[in-house]
Amino acid sequence: MVSPNVSVIVRTRNSAATLPATLSSLRSQTVPVRVVVVDSGSTDATVSIARDDADQLVQVPGESFSYGGALNTGAEAAPGPVQGSLSSHTVLPRPDWVEIALSHLDAGAVAVCGGDVDGGGRPLRAPLSADAEYLSRHRYWGFTNTASLWRADVRSAHPFDETLVASEDQEWSWRVVADGGVLVVDPRLTVSGSHRRTAGLKAYHQRMVREIRALEHLRPLAHYPLWQGVADWVRSEPVDPFVSRVRPFGRTRLLDIAARWDAGRQQRHGKVPQPRTRHRASSGNGEVRADV
Repeated sequence: MVSPNVSVIVRTRNSAATLPATLSSLRSQTVPVRVVVVDSGSTDATVSIARDDADQLVQVPGESFSYGGALNTGAEAAPGPVQGSLSSHTVLPRPDWVEIALSHLDAGAVAVCGGDVDGGGRPLRAPLSADAEYLSRHRYWGFTNTASLWRADVRSAHPFDETLVASEDQEWSWRVVADGGVLVVDPRLTVSGSHRRTAGLKAYHQRMVREIRALEHLRPLAHYPLWQGVADWVRSEPVDPFVSRVRPFGRTRLLDIAARWDAGRQQRHGKVPQPRTRHRASSGNGEVRADV
């Protein structure tokens, strides 16, 4: 049997409740996919599920986990000219997801993901090719590793930043398009992001703050006073790029505003996001254990 040309990395930690559906959506694709699970210290049935249903299992110590590090470790263990990522808390919404994404890579894109709005927050009706100039004008829009594909040689030349505590996907996309690549965002490939809020309001707030703070090294946060947060809550289109374009007066927008304000407060008080420790994978047959 010919090995699939596409390897998809699924990062897990205690994902037993959602992982079977995630893997099933990959197995149902019209294009064969090699599934690589990178687990960071699960204590539930995640590892057992991955051993049974994934093609390859990579285990990394939970204390050294970073989003970028897990992707680099999985990519280094995964064969094939095309790689990608899928959250263990979501599913691909259509069986030709990988096939559509591959068509964009074949046409010259360096990376592909889904999205339902363009950089200006307008509904996206057709695939959008974003170059460096476009992403520079829309810094907080674009690539997401919730579900994505990329060229393996591009990831090898530009590894994900392993020191970031979040937002490794957006930061990576800025570097690869600056090197002459094009990112394609296709509305047909949009996946649900509801998993970000299922862990509870506190976890969602903390995640948003981490993501906002992680991008500071490329664009420092502007001061965000309380009055601006109130104005962004009631506006039809909020001014701050981190605030969601969902309906005014809604809870999601209020949570985004609270996270934006808290991130700015941490910055003013000099609180520095802590980088993660690098972890590397050793070779193995099907299952790999990565050590710090």
